[in-house]
Amino acid sequence: MIDAARNSWGFSLFCDDIRAEVGGKMSVMGVYQADMVFPPVQEFPITIPKFGILFKYYETKDAFTEDVVIRVLFPGDSKEAPSITIPFPRANLISSEPPYPVEEDQQRVFNLTFPILLAPCVIKQEGFVKVRVICGDRTTNLGSLMIRKARADENILPSGFPAPPLSPVVSG
Repeated sequence: MIDAARNSWGFSLFCDDIRAEVGGKMSVMGVYQADMVFPPVQEFPITIPKFGILFKYYETKDAFTEDVVIRVLFPGDSKEAPSITIPFPRANLISSEPPYPVEEDQQRVFNLTFPILLAPCVIKQEGFVKVRVICGDRTTNLGSLMIRKARADENILPSGFPAPPLSPVVSG
């Protein structure tokens, strides 16, 4: 159940690529779990070929009337000067009623889904990428991703996966 005092919420998926698919679907590839980690010898700034953020923002229906503004802050940005600012005027946001009834244990919500794909993406320094939505005087935190270098003793291979072979493996 949604806390009545909290009328807005959401999340962000940080990834390597976002693709539009047939049937209105989106494919999100290379989702970062907690941190984007680079080898310890890597120097900043770093340019990566692509960086995507898929955000989902929800509001209790009719809770707000102000425009929605997305802000993405990269490491080194100040709150007053985010790298990305995307305004969504409320008048342009479509709110449609579903063609089916809502049951008593459900609540009508407004949903905004938006992909951001940067290609290339320059990361100036270590720190957090933060996604925030501003609506009137309400700021809603949609998540953050730490970008950092691996510690000297840290294994950056995914857990549960074997180490890559030293030479190609041929089977047949």
